[in-house]
Amino acid sequence: MIDRIRKNINKGLDQVRWVATFLAERTKAETQIAKLLFENTKIEGKIDDLYRDIGRRVAELREQGEKSIWKDFVVQQALDEIRHLRNTAEDFKNQARNLSNLPE
Repeated sequence: MIDRIRKNINKGLDQVRWVATFLAERTKAETQIAKLLFENTKIEGKIDDLYRDIGRRVAELREQGEKSIWKDFVVQQALDEIRHLRNTAEDFKNQARNLSNLPE
C-alpha cells in the first residue's frame, strides 16, 4: 500500500515538473517574441523617420528647382537604409514567427 502511494506521489510530481518545465519554456519563448516585436516596432519607427526625411529633402529640392530628385545622394542613401531596415524587420518577424510555432 505504501509503495502504491509512493508511486502515485512520484507520478504526480513528475507531472508537476513537466508542467513547470513547459510553462518555463513557453514563458521564455513569449519573452523572446516580445523582444523581437519591440525591436521590429523600433525599426518601423526609424523607417517612418526616413520617409519623413525623404519628403523634406524632396520638398527642398523642388523649391530649389532641381529636376533629378531621385539622383540626390541624401534621397538615395535614405532609400538604401529603408531597404536594409525592412530586411532586418522581416528577419525579426520571421524569428518571432518561428518561436511562436514551438511544439507544445
